[in-house]
Amino acid sequence: MKSGLSENGVEKRLKGFFVIVILCVAVILARLWYLQIVKGDEFARLADGNRMRQLRVLPPRGNILDRNGVTLVRSKSSFTVALVPGGLPRDSADTFSLLCEILQISHEELEEAVEKGRGYPYEPVRIMRGVDAATVIAIEENRNRLPGVFIEEEPVREYLFGELASHLIGYLGSVTVEELRELDESYRGSDLVGKTGIERVYEQELRGEVGTLTVEVNALSRPIQTVSYLEPVPGHNIVLTIDHRLQAVAEQAFEEHILTLREEPGTQAGGVVVLKPKTGEILAMASIPGFNPELLLDTSTRNQYYNQLIKNPRRPLFNRITQALYGPGSAFKPVTALAILEEGVYRADQVFNATGVSEYGVRDWVITNRLAPLGNITLKEALGISSNHYFADLGTKVGIDRLSEWMRAFGMGEPTGLKLYPVERAGLVPDREWKKAAFAGRPVWDQNWYPSDTEQISIGQGFHQMTILQLAQIYAAIANRGPMYVPQVVREIRTPDGQVVQSFQPQLARVVEASSTHWEAVIDGLRAAVEHPRGTARNAFAGFPTSVAAKTGTWEVAGSTANGVFAAFAPVEEPEIVVVVVVERGIGGASGAAPIARRVMEAYFSLNEEPIEP
Repeated sequence: MKSGLSENGVEKRLKGFFVIVILCVAVILARLWYLQIVKGDEFARLADGNRMRQLRVLPPRGNILDRNGVTLVRSKSSFTVALVPGGLPRDSADTFSLLCEILQISHEELEEAVEKGRGYPYEPVRIMRGVDAATVIAIEENRNRLPGVFIEEEPVREYLFGELASHLIGYLGSVTVEELRELDESYRGSDLVGKTGIERVYEQELRGEVGTLTVEVNALSRPIQTVSYLEPVPGHNIVLTIDHRLQAVAEQAFEEHILTLREEPGTQAGGVVVLKPKTGEILAMASIPGFNPELLLDTSTRNQYYNQLIKNPRRPLFNRITQALYGPGSAFKPVTALAILEEGVYRADQVFNATGVSEYGVRDWVITNRLAPLGNITLKEALGISSNHYFADLGTKVGIDRLSEWMRAFGMGEPTGLKLYPVERAGLVPDREWKKAAFAGRPVWDQNWYPSDTEQISIGQGFHQMTILQLAQIYAAIANRGPMYVPQVVREIRTPDGQVVQSFQPQLARVVEASSTHWEAVIDGLRAAVEHPRGTARNAFAGFPTSVAAKTGTWEVAGSTANGVFAAFAPVEEPEIVVVVVVERGIGGASGAAPIARRVMEAYFSLNEEPIEP
């Protein structure tokens, strides 16, 4: 009995074993069928994915040219160190240490660069652009120790005139997470994008279309064979309205003149803008000091250079043409003059007795300098000699309610419409409501508007603030006798082979309505500033061969040296250009700003028609 039971038990165990074996074989066969038949195509593609790499080929960025076709910025081929995150070994510490040593960067900087490409493990992440031949050789010599690391050629920016028009042109930088959300899907975390200026505003036009290169790679993720290639499409070219020669004169004239000022020479900042009043085209836009966009591209110098710019008290990255808000000083008086005439407060030929001190204590500069009062003057002399007493008394009769409306009529308190980044600031038009809100935390008597406030506004020393570009627009309206055009810095967008994609025409922004007689009266006063024996701009423009209408201005800054302001247009009869200069801590408009404007005007009227090549 025991033997039978034992044989039966063994038989049952063998049967169970065979069942298990058969089940295992069935599972294996089923799995093989699933992997090879059901998922065969998919896994074949994945296998190819380990062997094949589809690399993005970045297109050459479009050129930026001046109005004469002179190239200011272009793309050139350069070596870039790239890394494929998916090609790194599990323990990449040795690889990272060696790469950091070769590139002379910190482990944190390398980690940050690699992290940007984590979402695309088999696409190259650009670690360092514009590397020299020695770096290329070092990486190639250590090829076996640097899996996933390789050298590629990539177009990089070349700024042919260094710092010239840097705020207008702008600079490139690594794309941020926020920018990636806004941009199209062709961008990756290590790409460069425009951060400011034209480079940012026209990013899509300048960028072009990304190409693709499919290659077979070895175990070190290095390309060994090209499978297919879709050529990238170069970006469009941007033709600016500026003349690079006039731009260079404006920048050089500013930097050289501030060295002659007795108050902290060479430390001043400010800006120069030159525009065509009949079209709104900007011929020069110089914010001083500038910066070198190329140094912000070079990985080896970027951080150090950027820190220097940030710490510089002159704030080189700050665009003073569109971002800085200034008081206009006496350069504002033509607005007050037009309001006086149009509101019927005083006639242009009516004589005013300028004793030197207004009803609420505003003084003429002659009184401040212990000179004789100006005496009997008309509007022409009041503007030419710059009488505070005249404009303080008569501006108060216009009243802040009407005066603020005239400011708005000239476009103050709102952007001019210039297409640039950072976007321009709106400035400030003060009135009763503004003061009540601005001083809401103070006693009610501080919130009230007083005639003394209007006096300060009337002479350009009050609460109002404007950009240099807004002041240029005011003088463009005066030069045009009313019409004002939207400022523009781009003339055309062209394909790489020169075909015009888009052409920008003058766009009327507004018309300041006033009688032709009153316009001519104001312009006569501005002309007197240059031609009158006591004109505030007479010395600066002595012997100038072209007729000029101008106004000097001094903006008092609490606790600091006054800013120098100067605005002008020429020729008076048929104005071709408007020039506005602001020099921070420039002492005064006549000595601090007007000489700069003269050099710019001299350059404009003497420039040859043929462009100067770089």
